[in-house]
Amino acid sequence: MQPGHNRATADPAEIHRLVLSRVYHEDILLTQRTYNFLTLNVFLGALAVLGSGKYEGLMYLLAAVGATLACFQIAFGRRIGRAIAFWREYLKLVEKSAAIPVDHLLFTFYEKGAVETPWGIIRGTGKNPLPVYRTFPWSWIPSTNTVIGVFVPWLILGLWLAAVTIPLLRLRSWWTVFPIIVFTVVTCFTWWWRVPALPKAEENSRGNASSGAV
Repeated sequence: MQPGHNRATADPAEIHRLVLSRVYHEDILLTQRTYNFLTLNVFLGALAVLGSGKYEGLMYLLAAVGATLACFQIAFGRRIGRAIAFWREYLKLVEKSAAIPVDHLLFTFYEKGAVETPWGIIRGTGKNPLPVYRTFPWSWIPSTNTVIGVFVPWLILGLWLAAVTIPLLRLRSWWTVFPIIVFTVVTCFTWWWRVPALPKAEENSRGNASSGAV
C-alpha cells in the first residue's frame, strides 16, 4: 500500500483546480488524437481512391495500415476515456467532501433540469423544459468520450474492412475473404468485449484517504 495523504493538510480548492485541469488535459488529448487519426485516414482514403487503379495491391496495403491504426486508436480512446472518468469521479469526492459546487452541478442540471447553487437556482426555461437526459436515450451511450475515442475508430475499422472485402466478394475470392472474416471476429472479440474497468468513487469515511491501492 502506498503512503496515504491527510486531507486536513491539503487545500481542497487547489486539489479541485488540479484535478479539473487534468480532466481538461485528457479531453484535449483525446480531441487531438482523434483529429490526427481522422486526418490520416482521409489521406489514406485519398491514396486508395487515386492509386488503387494504377497499383495492384495498394488498396490492401492501405487498408491494413488503416485497420491497424484504428485498433490502436480504440485502445488509446478507451484508456483516455477511463482516465477522464477517473478524474471526474475524483472531482465528485473532492466537491462533496469540501462542499465545492462546480463540476457536479452541470450533471445534476442534465438529470433534473434544475440545480441549486449557493447563489441561486438555475432552471430550464421554455414551454416544456425537459432535462437533457430525457431528450435522448443517453443511457445507451456511456459518454461522448466513448463515442469519439472508441465508436468512431470502430466505424473507420469497419469501412476499411468493407473496402477490402466487397471487391473480393465480387471476384469470388473466398480464400482471401475467409481470413479477413476470421480477423474481424477475433478483433471484435478482443477489442469490444475486453472492456477496461470503469472507475467508481466511494467516499472514505476515515480521516485519511489513501492515494494508492493495496
